[in-house]
Amino acid sequence: MNIVDYEVPSAFFKKHTVLLTGGTGGLGACILFKLALQVDAAKIYVLVRGSIERAKSQWAASMSGHIDQILASGRVTLLVGDVGEKHLGLDPGILAELAESVTLVIHCAANISLMASLQDTIRDNCLPTLELAQLASGFKNLSRFVYVSTAYVNMFLPAGSVEEKIYETRDAEKQLAEILETGSASPTDVEGFPAPYAFAKHLTERLLLLRHPRLALLIFRPTFIGPAISHPFPYYQRDGSAPISKIMEKCIERGISDVSQIFPSHLPSHLSGGTNIVDEIPVDLAANLLLLHCIHGSTGPVHACAQSYIPRTLSQFIADDVASHTRQVTHTRRTDASRADIQFVLLFYTIIANCGGKDWHFSNAASRKFADIGGRLGMKLHDHDPDKFFAGRSKLVAEKVRAKVAAKLGASGGNRLSSTSKL
Repeated sequence: MNIVDYEVPSAFFKKHTVLLTGGTGGLGACILFKLALQVDAAKIYVLVRGSIERAKSQWAASMSGHIDQILASGRVTLLVGDVGEKHLGLDPGILAELAESVTLVIHCAANISLMASLQDTIRDNCLPTLELAQLASGFKNLSRFVYVSTAYVNMFLPAGSVEEKIYETRDAEKQLAEILETGSASPTDVEGFPAPYAFAKHLTERLLLLRHPRLALLIFRPTFIGPAISHPFPYYQRDGSAPISKIMEKCIERGISDVSQIFPSHLPSHLSGGTNIVDEIPVDLAANLLLLHCIHGSTGPVHACAQSYIPRTLSQFIADDVASHTRQVTHTRRTDASRADIQFVLLFYTIIANCGGKDWHFSNAASRKFADIGGRLGMKLHDHDPDKFFAGRSKLVAEKVRAKVAAKLGASGGNRLSSTSKL
């Protein structure tokens, strides 16, 4: 394929009608922005849950300067429905319209909670995806079904390279049947997964391939998704959709200024080296990769990871992004573990696991061909200064922490407490 095909993406997307789920999420909204305003997709059906007003409110909160442009583009049709309902909760007439016109499905919708039970996570993430794939299999002109998974579907693997392939474990159909019947899985099935979310994605990938071998399936596996470099605007991120930003916030809030403070005391001391990669990719680069793979016609699993941007170690992350701000923030000692705190610890487990003998290196072999692509889906960062970008991001996070701490101090009558705590 010619480089012009990638750098002038409208030539491809103007021929395609897209069904997008999860369009109000961090990655989904960025993809919507690009489809509507950058690559000129012919038409975009966006499945929204609850109501159109609710979706508009979510977009207004995350990218208020752009949603009016997106909706005024004439390319976007909002459909009120739910991936968790039969036939997406849509009327037969709408389903018939989709079956006739949709050529590309991009399925971003997911319940990303790490607190959900295995049974709930399967119900919210696995079963709806299988239902959508079954529905899409009947679309007359479908060229690609894109399933947004996660690079952490293979957390059971030992240290080393994680390739862009399916790593088989036990029979996927038997695993699903057992979970639906009992609400749990065999301990050996879930070993290595700190939360059911990644296991559910692992199971879903294998079931999609088993049940729909003829489906042109692209499995898109991002690592942690971070704030945007450029689009829709610098540092764009939907609240709660950038785990590393949340980790930065909690580290600064708790007074962590050295990598050795991150690890629980029961872990071996050699884990404090912090030499593992904190694998994160900006959301707009992740969106670019997904759309570039659509143009290329890729199928099977592909990673969107730090190898396509700037790999950084945990020690660099703490020293460069956290420590300087930690010293400037007054900390309040917490007396209880909130639901958010528990979720934070679960998130951080993935990083700790990397150091603890699971130093994974995610392959980006399928995306290396795009490294020199410019234009609206460019992966070649001509004038980008990563140090300046990281500094700006950490400053924004620190400002959020300062505001939170100031509010707490005000509520407690100005009682200033300082604490530095381990996770």
